[in-house]
Amino acid sequence: MARVKTLTASAWLGALLGLWISGCAHTEVQRPTAPAPVLGAHPDANSPGYVGSALVTGDSSAQELYAAWPRREPDPGIAARLAEILADGGKTLRWSASGSVESFQNGDVTIPLVIRIPPPCQDTVCPVIVFYNGACNGPQYHWRPELFLRAGYIFVEPHIRGNRCNEAWADADNGPKKPEAQTDIEACGRYVRTRFTRDGRAPKVGILGWSYGGNQTLLGMTRFAGTYDAGFALSAKTDLYSFFKNAPEDLRKARAREYGDPDTEPELLRAISPITYVDRLQGPLALMLGGRDPKVSLSDADVFVRRARARHQEVSLMIVPEHGHLTEQPHEIVFEHAHVLQFFADAWGRPVVLHWERGLTPPPAVPGGQRNESPRVSVQGVCVPLPSRRRCPPAPSWRAWCSPPRPASSSGRRCGCTPSGCWSR
Repeated sequence: MARVKTLTASAWLGALLGLWISGCAHTEVQRPTAPAPVLGAHPDANSPGYVGSALVTGDSSAQELYAAWPRREPDPGIAARLAEILADGGKTLRWSASGSVESFQNGDVTIPLVIRIPPPCQDTVCPVIVFYNGACNGPQYHWRPELFLRAGYIFVEPHIRGNRCNEAWADADNGPKKPEAQTDIEACGRYVRTRFTRDGRAPKVGILGWSYGGNQTLLGMTRFAGTYDAGFALSAKTDLYSFFKNAPEDLRKARAREYGDPDTEPELLRAISPITYVDRLQGPLALMLGGRDPKVSLSDADVFVRRARARHQEVSLMIVPEHGHLTEQPHEIVFEHAHVLQFFADAWGRPVVLHWERGLTPPPAVPGGQRNESPRVSVQGVCVPLPSRRRCPPAPSWRAWCSPPRPASSSGRRCGCTPSGCWSR
């Protein structure tokens, strides 16, 4: 039986340590950026340990892999709105600054997690994103959960064994302890689905992770297939044995205590690798890797995706040649998360809706789980022919106002109406 413990944001730190010690599509916008620096960006993002060349082995060159799994531009409307939210830095809304700390049980182990629920989802069933990254963050404002909360997702950050909460907890999944510690991923997914089930209706639960958390994402979708409904892995290793067997000696030695040595512990590395369980995969999965990321193998990812596709699984891979390991420049954040939001929207047949102004409620989802074929970004009550904003009439008068469509600005753009809100073109 899961144990629930809810705390205020101001009290989260002491409780957490206690646990451990014990629409508006705008087609003219291209690759929008926001002013740097980004709040919370990693200070070592440009160091040699995080920017170099991704590992390439086997018969295909890096250029051939780039061509096989090409970089694609995200939806410009989604990207434009994400850039606005990122640049705003929480001045307009700070939904991510409100959260609670709860805990769940995996056997005798108590696992803490931070939960953020956007206001529109307090009393209804909303999809959940479970985010893994190896860090140990509290419920303060941060751009990443903010983006997902604005898009109508509940955002959960579990601090499973191996997260850097303190030395003992970070070491709790080292070496031979890792296969059992990885079951925290399954236990968390089950807890979250039960936690947010309302009146017998269970939510969709997605898994998202970066780096160490990207590996957890792949395991959640393979070794623990069926626990999560869809997954997106950023900067992830698909085959730990192959990666460390071919990695530079200094990197192998630095990570041997945590993962194992490929020369003396090959079976351990295979047991904790997503590739070992790829045949179990259920549900849509996406991977995004950087061509300048020295902590991933493009060749291993190619093998993983081809093997999954041979079994007719819905898996995609995108290699972004210019990305390193720490993609925290504004344009990188926008690029990645526009793709991530579109992925989950497509997987679950729901429009991408990004809240901007106080007091707005979400537009209705497309009924019956159908895919939304209208422009992909909409905001109820707001139409955005950038750079100026124009209000659309409130529902339910959208359709009457837009029949026929009327000019929205002196530039000739027009506002239109969909079941999801307003759009401009």
